Amino acid sequence: MEDRTKGIIYMLTTVILWGFSFIGTKVLLNYLDPATIGFLRFFIATILLSAICRKKADYTRKELQYVMIAGFLGITSFYMFENVALTYTTATNASLIGATVPIFFLVTVDILKRTFSNPLKYFGMLIAFVGVGLLILNGKFNLALNPLGDLLMFGSVFSWVFYTIIIDKLRSKDMLILSRDITLSGTIFLLPFALFEARNMRIDIVSQSDLLIVIVALMYLAILASALGFLLWNKAIGLTGSSTTTNGLYLIPPITILGDSIILGNIPNLYVLVGAVLVLAGVYLSERA
Repeated sequence: MEDRTKGIIYMLTTVILWGFSFIGTKVLLNYLDPATIGFLRFFIATILLSAICRKKADYTRKELQYVMIAGFLGITSFYMFENVALTYTTATNASLIGATVPIFFLVTVDILKRTFSNPLKYFGMLIAFVGVGLLILNGKFNLALNPLGDLLMFGSVFSWVFYTIIIDKLRSKDMLILSRDITLSGTIFLLPFALFEARNMRIDIVSQSDLLIVIVALMYLAILASALGFLLWNKAIGLTGSSTTTNGLYLIPPITILGDSIILGNIPNLYVLVGAVLVLAGVYLSERA
């Protein structure tokens, strides 16, 4: 199997895992606070990756700095910006702003490299973004500006943009070791936020069934969405390239909606179906460029 094909398979697998992770997070927020969920999720992922991979890392001083920065950007900064933003802005605004990651990634890379990508790539991304808009807005244009929250959400977007750029610089490293160390770094940076939140910690687990739900959702987020997800995503960047891998983020909303309809019984309407088609068409055009 060619490296590019293998990388696309890794990317699609991760997108599916991350698409369903929103449902797991939504469930956990009924019982625990955001930073607590984030810390527990990545702490468990760190233990798992450390148990699987006990090889010693071989980084130069500069590479070690990149690993630490990647952990902060891709886990701590991304997660905290997103969750704090949601306390000031709507989920709709946050989702739409989050969907701009591939566009801002392409623009940022073009600026850094002083190049201009094929216009068809930008056009494909625009179509995919319109599709995401249809999926999220669901035919109801009810956006409202929330300057502070929206600005914080852009912090999340650029955290992921620069995380991807850094991973691209480390693509020659062993991705299992790299994913382990990035997860550890991000977890350490998350600890102060979790401790701060612990002053008024909320734990709404009142029955055995609640406890079972929390354990299952947390294990899914830790093992599949975090440990396996970040490993496969980083491998996809190494095999397929950062641009193609980042375009996969457009596929998360359709997968989340599919999971929502299967697990929570919310049936998609015509806007959702048209939006999903536009997303797939846009990603296809962008990749053809």
